[in-house]
Amino acid sequence: MSGVASGIARRDAIALLGAMAAAACSASPPPSPTHPGAAPETFRVDPLVDLVPAAGLRWLVDVRPAAILADAGFGAAIATLAPEETFLTFALRHGGVDLRAAHEVVVAGVDDAWLGLARLTVDPANIEAAFARRALAVEGRAVERGITRFWGTVGSEREQVAVFGHEAVGMEKGRFGPLGVATYFAQGLLRRARPALRADPLQAAADRVGDAPLRAFAPGPFEGAWSSGLGGLLGATTAAAVALRPAAIRETSRGADRETVAVRFVLMGDWTTDGSAAAGRMGSAYRVVTEDPLGRLAGLDRPVEPPKVTWDASALQLDVALDAAELARGVRAATSGSLGEIMAL
Repeated sequence: MSGVASGIARRDAIALLGAMAAAACSASPPPSPTHPGAAPETFRVDPLVDLVPAAGLRWLVDVRPAAILADAGFGAAIATLAPEETFLTFALRHGGVDLRAAHEVVVAGVDDAWLGLARLTVDPANIEAAFARRALAVEGRAVERGITRFWGTVGSEREQVAVFGHEAVGMEKGRFGPLGVATYFAQGLLRRARPALRADPLQAAADRVGDAPLRAFAPGPFEGAWSSGLGGLLGATTAAAVALRPAAIRETSRGADRETVAVRFVLMGDWTTDGSAAAGRMGSAYRVVTEDPLGRLAGLDRPVEPPKVTWDASALQLDVALDAAELARGVRAATSGSLGEIMAL
């Protein structure tokens, strides 16, 4: 990989952390309203990630804002990534949907569409009215088994919204399709199909990274320029996953806990014949990322606990503990330009 290409790859790796964190939250969530007398559920939205289709999936981010905010250190670090006004503006544009109050937020790229889902208490009438204000025209509306959908053109793009009673809301931009599949999953109408994290190749990756309040996944194969990424490892990778979880590590020199983020990065594939060499390349790739200016700004070159690479026949795994505040500062520097665009949807 050329110097320019490797530089882009390093920045893409750092920006991935920012894309995940941007989907999370920044401040204490407001109390959720209750809706007595709401119609009985005819769908299931927990876990929300189980509504994302495997077919056509390019990438997926799964975030649990409430769990992140429950940890003071992790929540404070995430708070540096986005000002409160960003979330307030988003809520105003989308009928009071404040992502900081969500139990789960899922963002995914599926085929030529962008899919977003949030599980929190919502007001269907407010969401529909907000869509009507944003859209050039509301082109259609349908109600089925407790789920209301409406669609039209917003700006220069096609957009569709689905409101799952008072329990959740979903939105897709681009070519319609993924949100419809998500509603079918919620209604239990796709018994033979499997959602993204319950099907190959991502199911094994999800098992490896485990439960965490912030996770991201990408299925292989990785082709083109991506195939040479991470020292060529991506070319043999069937699925990639990363998970972040809060961790407090005792520093004996200070006699106090240090707020850290435990990061686990996994590459699935067939490493039977060259696993040891591949693990060595994975460690080298991490060191290359730490040498990037953004990597240094994020504290990747100053881990609280040094990176540890392990491997077996089907997975390469890197675990490292990083200072939460430093990581947040670096991620903000890498993503400050794009965050506003993400939340302007």
